[in-house]
Amino acid sequence: MPRPQVDFESVLASDGVPLTAEGVTALLEADVTAANSIISNNSAMSPFWKLFSACVVTPVLWLIRTLLANHVLPAMFAATATELYLELKAWDVGLERKLAAKTQGYISFTKSDISAAVWVKAGTVVQSDSTLGAIYNLIVLTDVVIPTGSLSLPVLCEATATGAGYNLGEGYYHLLPESVPGIESVSNVGDWITQAGADKETDDELALRIRDQFASVGSYHIDAVYRAAISTFAGIRSDLLYFEHDAPRGPGTANCHVMMEVGETPQALIDDINHYINAQGYHGHGDDLQALAIAGSVTDLVMTFWHEASLEADEISALKLELESRIRAAFRESDQHPTLTRTLPQSVFVFSTLSSELSAMLPQLKSVRWANDDLTNGLALPRITSLTINNGGSI
Repeated sequence: MPRPQVDFESVLASDGVPLTAEGVTALLEADVTAANSIISNNSAMSPFWKLFSACVVTPVLWLIRTLLANHVLPAMFAATATELYLELKAWDVGLERKLAAKTQGYISFTKSDISAAVWVKAGTVVQSDSTLGAIYNLIVLTDVVIPTGSLSLPVLCEATATGAGYNLGEGYYHLLPESVPGIESVSNVGDWITQAGADKETDDELALRIRDQFASVGSYHIDAVYRAAISTFAGIRSDLLYFEHDAPRGPGTANCHVMMEVGETPQALIDDINHYINAQGYHGHGDDLQALAIAGSVTDLVMTFWHEASLEADEISALKLELESRIRAAFRESDQHPTLTRTLPQSVFVFSTLSSELSAMLPQLKSVRWANDDLTNGLALPRITSLTINNGGSI
């Protein structure tokens, strides 16, 4: 649920607070008259009136319209406060803004000769390709030797910058911009992330946590308590937690399905959450809550596009790559193109909406047709298993 957008100037005006020079002047004149005093030289050209306006009317308007309407009143409510004001509201309920974090995980380095020992130096860079519309870099954290007799070894790497965008799915990190002697290939395989990357918590995300904290009035089995506890972890938004009730493991049990903004939810993060709740006592008496990674559903996408007649072959190829990067972003494979509608559990993903957004972003695109029906999602996120983009020609 988005935060409300409040026009505090309108609120003040509806309560009779003057917001114009004429309104302030009329109010002051009324007070002067009520005090049995008369201002006779109130012409706009009067030196006295110019001084009066500069000393009284202008400061009063600044106090009302700038200080009161734009700072004091919005800062009073978690629903409208921003930046430092919102952090002060968070402190009131024992919360702090979550900081950005770097992705860490294991990249599998495979040798060309199993009988050779290969040294992988700290600082070695592993890259994604540009399929997603951007290139993401990881670096090896410490020197590692892949011994003789071992064909491959998982090597701990860290993103070169903070952000959830580095939590890419399996197989995306597979390039070495500078070759490593003896290494044939690299890849992020399976559940490779040990520490999820995260962006700095936005005002909207922090405000949601503050609201959840107010709802956490007890330590019993209510969603708000667990939502507040789980959303303290970096990279987890409180509005991307989905609860399953109806006692999935018997009376007093529930599941929380955790999803990430980008990529799949790492098992290491799920393990940390379950340990935090169940081993460190952040659960209600008799409760049994288990955190689970949001499930994925198999999705094969097939689309055909038509383009402007004036496009050359290389421009058509570039358009196809632009389409692919946006489609993959909509299915949460990257953090690129943030204005696109993303897939969500417990919702319907409408392809006509995606088509409209693609057409608005890519002027050369004339028409799009999908072989897929709209996706009705339960407690699962559709994951792209194959993506076929066909060129239907020009229009």
